[in-house]
Amino acid sequence: MEKSWKIIDLLKTVSQFLQDKGIENPRLNAELLLGKVLNLNRVHLYLQFERPLTSSELEAYREFVRRRAKHEPLQYILGETEFMGLPFRVNSHVLIPRPETELLVEETLKLQNAFNNSRVEIVEIGSGSGCIAVSLAKHWPATQVYATDISDEALEVAGENARLNAVQERVTLVRHDFFSEWDASLPKQMDIFISNPPYIRQDEIKSLPSEVKEFEPLVALTDGADGLRFYRRVFELIASRAIQPHFVLLELSGTQAEKIVDLSKQYDLKNQEVIPDLNQINRILKIKVSE
Repeated sequence: MEKSWKIIDLLKTVSQFLQDKGIENPRLNAELLLGKVLNLNRVHLYLQFERPLTSSELEAYREFVRRRAKHEPLQYILGETEFMGLPFRVNSHVLIPRPETELLVEETLKLQNAFNNSRVEIVEIGSGSGCIAVSLAKHWPATQVYATDISDEALEVAGENARLNAVQERVTLVRHDFFSEWDASLPKQMDIFISNPPYIRQDEIKSLPSEVKEFEPLVALTDGADGLRFYRRVFELIASRAIQPHFVLLELSGTQAEKIVDLSKQYDLKNQEVIPDLNQINRILKIKVSE
């Protein structure tokens, strides 16, 4: 006969197991995974800590724990995360939104006064889960956001997140290869161009944590080259007037921020500001291109 497991005993055992597997915050992981299985938040888990699990609940939990022990990201197992105070669905087709990327959204939202509440068009390249596009649409009601990605699966997730946050009418999804001709369905003249591009150098991939390099989509992490391809392409498009944004906001590589800033100056983009994150790493490049 199988042992009957109560919530409190299970959390203790699984926390120790995950700790032994090198998982950070093992107790929190154990709680969130069990909460997902039982559809309970962490507070209600402890209000019911003597409750025994059914065999089907136990098997579902074991499967989640097995996946986490192999270092599959917690967010993929839960199928959800939070960004800018909003809920987002995530799966292995999209990057997990990072807290530092919230700074990119926050700096963009600061531009609201510059447009005097008039309707603003924003184009985002490499939208992934849609966390940037959806957050901008939600927190800045006077926007129409074009969310582009090369991946159909990523656009599907972005669309789901736009609907989840009730901004689907103001987020236009476009499948677009940024290195091909500018898509005719995208505006060439726009108020804001924004991107958190794949900026990890190919030779940096091997040094990434296994949770990142083995589970997150490589096409969204690296440009397969020197980590500067996307930035170079942005600056080329602006210099040739193939796109004509008023403002450009880009998340910077943590290891090559200075090179990216220098590169922008080679294209005569001088009216710029570099914004550090909370760790004082230069994180955002904000460029004013035109009035």
